Amino acid sequence: MEPLLQIRDLHHAFGAGNVRRSVLHGLNADLFPGEIVLLTGPSGAGKTTILTLAGALRSVQSGSVRVFGEELFGAGPAVLLGVRRRIGFIFQNPNLLAALTAWQNVALPLSWAGPVDPSTARECALEQLRLVGLADHADKIPDQLSGGQ
Repeated sequence: MEPLLQIRDLHHAFGAGNVRRSVLHGLNADLFPGEIVLLTGPSGAGKTTILTLAGALRSVQSGSVRVFGEELFGAGPAVLLGVRRRIGFIFQNPNLLAALTAWQNVALPLSWAGPVDPSTARECALEQLRLVGLADHADKIPDQLSGGQ
């Protein structure tokens, strides 16, 4: 079975010159379908860096990151976008637009792929909220939701 995520000899650093800080040093990992993985470590250890690299949100500097069989090192915009469209992120601090309701925030990314019928967008968003137990909160704005919601 092929891993969903395969990382080989991954190195990553921030900054340049005297302020360059290396956070990943030859990381290797395989994550297979159905696995549950916890990524722990102190602040600054590289947890978010690994996630943003694997999520095609940051460019791979050195090494190999393969997601769904696609190599991300040196990948062009079309490959990166294709990988991003297959991944879902739940951020520590939700990036919700304060003026939109929960269902509108969920529906917003649908428009990024092209024109979408408003009633279809609402139906899709409501279904996603239902799947995570938030259907009763669909019409609330972010200030009316808890951090966990």
